[in-house]
Amino acid sequence: MENGGGSVGSSQVTICKVGKDDFRDYAEICFKEFGDRVKHWITLNEPWTVSRNGYATGGMAPGRCSAWQNLNCTGGDSATEPYIVAHNQLLAHAAAVDVYRTKYQVSQKGSIGIALLCHWMVPFSDTKLDQDAAERAVDFMLGWFMDPLTTGEYPRTMKSLVRNRLPKFSEEQSRLLKGSFDFLGLNYYTSNYAANAANLIYARPSYNTDALVNFTTERNGIPIGQEV
Repeated sequence: MENGGGSVGSSQVTICKVGKDDFRDYAEICFKEFGDRVKHWITLNEPWTVSRNGYATGGMAPGRCSAWQNLNCTGGDSATEPYIVAHNQLLAHAAAVDVYRTKYQVSQKGSIGIALLCHWMVPFSDTKLDQDAAERAVDFMLGWFMDPLTTGEYPRTMKSLVRNRLPKFSEEQSRLLKGSFDFLGLNYYTSNYAANAANLIYARPSYNTDALVNFTTERNGIPIGQEV
């Protein structure tokens, strides 16, 4: 996906040729051909999964991540590409919603939204540090997409920790993003304990460590819930 504008440090890369205009045009074909029958549209399903698993860990297509992680990736940069990809998915979503609302919604009488993903985060302990860590973990998973959709900006914690590797929205992009949903889908699979990991501030930059959180599914040898 093309860099959607804004500063991402030295990594002004083009990850692939598909951008928000292409996605908007594809969505419009769907609205035009199927809108008389389809009344509930979801633009994207789990954009977090695409951004994190495709570009930070490389566990899903297109299998990109930083070489130093030794995860058998095909190239990439886990410190910048997940944020660029998420940014462009948000812009693509907003573009599709805009064309639907502008040209089709009144006559077709449908609704449009997006499906996000979040694990629930339980503080590993009652300390303020772990409580803050759990909030950061939610910010880096759900807030990463939810905040732009409601405020037009990324979460404060992400801005503070990711800094110039996090793209910025223009005023027009923020305007299109704010309120760009009639409904929200939420996919939920499991919960994690979240513990403060201040030592990760010295780790090599990566989406996987930027939140300064350690995750676990056990505490004192006891699972957080029934294993599945």
